Parts: sequence; structure tokens; C-alpha cells
Amino acid sequence: MELRYKHFRLSMDFGFPAMIALAFLQSEQDFMRRMLFVSLLHELGHGFVMCLTGAGIREIRLHASGIQMLTGSRLLSTGQAFWIYLSGPLVNLVSACLLWHTQPETAVLHLGMGLFNLLPYSILDGGALLQCILECKCDFLKVFPILSILLSVAAIFAGYYCKIQNPAYYLMAVYLAVSEFFVDKHLPL
Repeated sequence: MELRYKHFRLSMDFGFPAMIALAFLQSEQDFMRRMLFVSLLHELGHGFVMCLTGAGIREIRLHASGIQMLTGSRLLSTGQAFWIYLSGPLVNLVSACLLWHTQPETAVLHLGMGLFNLLPYSILDGGALLQCILECKCDFLKVFPILSILLSVAAIFAGYYCKIQNPAYYLMAVYLAVSEFFVDKHLPL
């Protein structure tokens, strides 16, 4: 499905509502509402900084693995890209601090979302931030997929050791490792 308005495009594939429906079936509805709100705040953080830096928002894509926002600007400075990538996790981490004493359950969701998105995988904000920081060090970017796979293997072993029984945890670790081979290393915003 796709909606267009002037130079803006909103697209959604079948996987997005399917994943939301599946998540609601497997989780408590109040938890899912809070999680969707936390995710929305994360994306609004990116969108706010995109507009603040003058990059604008050209497209929002909703797909099974999440939401992707693309800028209206073709050429971004490293500083613009850095702040755009950092803004989503930063909104979550600040929200976690503000909510810690009044709504600890929601604060933990914000903390988890912020820290998860800072992991150094190319498809997450942390990997894009690392690429911004190391933009001239191309040798490191060649070993980036190997380090990401090692991180996923370590997460799987840690999950097994801690007796985590949630299959989504293990599937996400595998998905993140496999995605390193299919993602353009110069991520568009």
C-alpha cells in the first residue's frame, strides 16, 4: 500500500500489520500499546531532527522489521547524519530517565529501545552512527559484518546461559547477523 502527497510518500508492506497483529496475539495488549508508543517516540525523534537540520522527510516506509524514514535531502553532512541517527535512541534514553520514578515499566521499555538501537548493526542506528564516526576508516567497515556476527553469536550464547526461552530473542539475533550481508553499507536516511 502506498500514499503520496506532493513530494512525500508513505508506504507499507503486508509484513508491517502482520507483525503488529502477531505481536498483539503473543503479548499483553497494554504492553504492546506502550511498546508502540515507545517506538513512535523513537521515530518522532528522528523526524524532528530531520526537519530541524533541514533534511526534511521524503518517505516513511513501514515494513515487517520496523519503520524507516528517508530524508528529502540527497547530501547530508556527517554531522547532520550523526545527529539524525542519534536522535531516536536519545529520545528513548531521556524518556527513560524522566519516567524512571513515575512509570518504571515504560521507562524500562524506553531504555531497552534506546540501547537496542545503539547496537552496532548496519540496520540499526548504532551501526549507522559507527559508520558516521569511522567514515574515512574503510578497513574497519570491511570487518564490520564479521564483528556483527560475533556479537550475535555472543548474544545467543548469553541468552542460552541466562535461560532465555523467548524464540523472538534468538530469531532477532540471527536476523541481525544475516542482515549484515544484505544491507548497503552507506545507509540512506
